Amino acid sequence: MSNPITAASSSTTGGITGGRRRVRTLEIPSKCWCRESIVELISKSMPNPYSQYYQCLYAASLRLKNDGHVFKWVDEAFTDEIQQLDYQVRMLEEEVQLLKATIRSEGPKIMPKMIRISRDCVIINVVVVP
Repeated sequence: MSNPITAASSSTTGGITGGRRRVRTLEIPSKCWCRESIVELISKSMPNPYSQYYQCLYAASLRLKNDGHVFKWVDEAFTDEIQQLDYQVRMLEEEVQLLKATIRSEGPKIMPKMIRISRDCVIINVVVVP
C-alpha cells in the first residue's frame, strides 16, 4: 500500500505559483528552507479574515508574499498531520494482522513473561523461545 501523502522522510514538495516556486510542507512546519523559524499569525485579509496560518519569520517580518518561503494555513497543516497519522495507524494495523497470522501459523513461540501498566501505557516484556 502506498502512502497517499508521502513518506515521512520527504516532508516537502514544490509547485510553481505565479512563476515562483512555492514550498508545500506536508506537516506542521517548524523551519523554513532558509532555516528561519516559523511563526503562527492571524490573517486580516478580506478573503480569509481571522484565519490562522504559519509563515516563515523572515518572510513575515518583510511582509513578503508568494516568495517561496513557508506559508501554510493552520487547518490545512492539521489536516495533513491527521492524514499522516491515519496512514501510520493503517500500516501498524496491517503489521499487527501479519504478526497475528504468523503466530497462528507457526504456533505459540512467543510467551508473555510480564505485563504491567505504567502511566497509561501497557508494557509487555516477552521471551522468545527458539
